[in-house]
Amino acid sequence: MATELREKTGPLVADSRSRPLPVLVAACLGLFTVFLQTTQTISTLSAVQDDLHIASADLVWVASMYTLVVASCVLGAGGLADRWGRRRIFLAGAAAMAVGGLILVFATSVAVVLVGQAVAGLGGALITPSSLALITHAVPDPRRRAGAIAAWAATSGLGLAIGPVTAGLALRWWSWHTAFWLNLLVAAFAAAVALRYVEESRNPGQRFDWAGQLTSMGGLALMVYWLIDGGHHGYVSGRALTAAVGAVVLLAAFVAVELRRTAPMIDLRLLRDPSYAGSLLLAATVLFAFVGLAVLEVLWLQRVRGLSALQVGTQLLAEFGTFIAASVLAGVLLRRLGPRTLISAGLLIAAGGATLFARVDAGTTFSGYAPALALFGLGCGLVNAPSTALAVSHVPRGREGEAGGTVNAARQIGAVLGTSILGTLMTSRFDDRVTQVSDPREAFSYAVGYASWVVVAVLLAGAALSLGLSGWARRTATARPAGQH
Repeated sequence: MATELREKTGPLVADSRSRPLPVLVAACLGLFTVFLQTTQTISTLSAVQDDLHIASADLVWVASMYTLVVASCVLGAGGLADRWGRRRIFLAGAAAMAVGGLILVFATSVAVVLVGQAVAGLGGALITPSSLALITHAVPDPRRRAGAIAAWAATSGLGLAIGPVTAGLALRWWSWHTAFWLNLLVAAFAAAVALRYVEESRNPGQRFDWAGQLTSMGGLALMVYWLIDGGHHGYVSGRALTAAVGAVVLLAAFVAVELRRTAPMIDLRLLRDPSYAGSLLLAATVLFAFVGLAVLEVLWLQRVRGLSALQVGTQLLAEFGTFIAASVLAGVLLRRLGPRTLISAGLLIAAGGATLFARVDAGTTFSGYAPALALFGLGCGLVNAPSTALAVSHVPRGREGEAGGTVNAARQIGAVLGTSILGTLMTSRFDDRVTQVSDPREAFSYAVGYASWVVVAVLLAGAALSLGLSGWARRTATARPAGQH
């Protein structure tokens, strides 16, 4: 029956007219906007605060509203893509991203800014898993798919790199509103390419799981809210604890619902496979480090080095440029070395770069911290695509959206943890230190260095996990033939 239904509704494989290269272009353009929004927002925060007279307590939500919506909705968006159509969900995400950018272009109050960020966040949540699903579906060959995923992953670094540059140009020549025109235009271009060249694909036999959708979305939203709000107002405050309890209850309900389903939105039984569970942790680890340290770097360059947004964006190209190059290189090396070797090596290299950055002080010039930026970007680039490819390879064909939603939920939660935890550590250490020194820049450098050492520890823990998984995989591969004899 399921086979007959698929034959009537459409094959699980992509249509012959859906060529891999245009699919990759559309997917990369979509993902570019998702990460562009992140650093654009961070780089325009001071200008937005001055223009709209936003209180410092409210400013955190200008940057966090986008992340909150993306992290809350990305898990369910993967299931939507599989059931309702990967191209359809991708186009809906591109439309939401464009509308969010348009709202920000004309925003005149903090409420409108938050609405724009929330709408753009919905777009990011829909684009991220559906773009990955489009690629994995259009490129069934594992070797070619690895290269395509590497190119897709590289665009996240490109988006992070271009964000400060466009924000800097906008602030220099126009206003902060102008920066968000780029999001609208790129999202529209991505939608145009998808409409012209990408054919629809879906898994019509998969039932829509409303209970799983609602419990996962509510649980993730409350968890992310607790992380963000608790980082600025205390994790044991009344509203923070209420959010934490609500998150635990809803996520427990999500697990109970999914384990009872014959066709769950997310097959939690896959987590019994250490390689799959480990790949999700590794995907979260690299985004924790990459996005978290990138935020610290932007703040340090602005507040300690005194650079403009455009200068910050230009200098950070040393990191994001190597990240992009390493992501592309990883697609080639992945075929020869395998994902686990690249992940282990990349995490160790990234830890070395974070170690160098943790040692910066107020007097360190670009020549002093450029090697740290380049080394960190190189390491994260080597990990980004392989960790995603490793997770996707464990999911049966026809459920690419589910895989994309799961791994990208792990990535986004890692990014939220990175910005919230590292930001909280930095703020608390700065407050403790600033009263003990004469130069606030010295206190800020100390606080950034302290938070950077946490990044080093997380990366080393990830490397240990990756090496452990590699050993487990080798032992399993050796034992399996012996057991068959």
